[in-house]
Amino acid sequence: MTSSNKFVELITPKDLDIVSDVKFSPSPLNQQLLVSSWDNQILLYDCSTISSNANNPPQISPTNVFKLYDTPLSVTYKSDNLAYVGLLDGSIRQLDFTTLGVSDVNLGGSLNESMIGGGINNLISIKNDPNLLCASSFNGKLQLIDTRTNQSSYIANEIHHQGGSPSLKRKIFNMDSSSQYLTLALNGNNIEIYDLKNLKTPFETRQVGLNYQIRDLKCFPNDEGFALSTIDGRVSIEYFDSSPEVQATKRFTYKCHRSYDKLTDTDVVYPVNTIGFTNYGTLFTGGADGALCLWDLEKRKRMRAYPKFVSEDEEEVPESISKIDLSNNSDENDQQLIAVATSDDTYKRRRRLSESEGQRVPSRVYVRVLSDGECAPKA
Repeated sequence: MTSSNKFVELITPKDLDIVSDVKFSPSPLNQQLLVSSWDNQILLYDCSTISSNANNPPQISPTNVFKLYDTPLSVTYKSDNLAYVGLLDGSIRQLDFTTLGVSDVNLGGSLNESMIGGGINNLISIKNDPNLLCASSFNGKLQLIDTRTNQSSYIANEIHHQGGSPSLKRKIFNMDSSSQYLTLALNGNNIEIYDLKNLKTPFETRQVGLNYQIRDLKCFPNDEGFALSTIDGRVSIEYFDSSPEVQATKRFTYKCHRSYDKLTDTDVVYPVNTIGFTNYGTLFTGGADGALCLWDLEKRKRMRAYPKFVSEDEEEVPESISKIDLSNNSDENDQQLIAVATSDDTYKRRRRLSESEGQRVPSRVYVRVLSDGECAPKA
């Protein structure tokens, strides 16, 4: 990467395929990072040497590579030494860092459905109970899994959103858990909010004022609401409190990840692929324009625009940011890391199958130590 020497590029296998997920371990003292990719592998990194040498961070290689029989779409931790992966075939497998192996036991539901339709596109740990996992699949189904008994149950598989009909197939694009709520982003820009004490049915369904597909969803660190990003360069800030006063004064939507084209006199709009909250409640956004931005949501202003992630060739084409994640910290004074994965998403815009894999740029993964006060809102 040529844009900034404060990001350290992790050593990855040659021609790393598109990164599907990145996830830091839950403990602030154990800064492990999982990176899953479309070429059926998960990379495990120990990032502690980066945080301990912030001024001169070393390049690091993966401490282990988990080889899988199918494509990993999402990963989540239960503890520092135990994680789970959701696969394209609809299964959920355990990753054991002690044996460095992948379990043969499927924690998910039946695999009788089509591979893609049942693929686990989101897998998260429930924040108020680390023994519970929640998994969604492309076909709109939601599973709750108790890792103590390896039992799973389907929940909320009916169409709940307003205006839904039997002919409208329910799809779950993203989800996240706060300490009190589970929030789902559905097709049609519908949101379902569940109380974690009762996951049988959503206690609220609302339609957000967005015109295009939601790309990511993250809950606030203070549990007051959640942020949504879309494919048309927008971020929406929403609150769980549905009172008219809060909805009218606090919620808002803003434009980002756009550039002005002088030739056409128009804005070029890029998807906001991924978002993440810092310890301070400020928000990172990563876009298909290769830009990483930091936002003060209270002041509704951009705090920082980091140098773009660009290719290493002469043209220096922006690398699309596919995923970001921030390390878990017990308080604002802990040193926090941010991981940024870039992947070539030009396949979305190819017109012919002849524009083949040989033209794809390998994915890259970067880690940066966030300095003291870097993400704190300015007085």
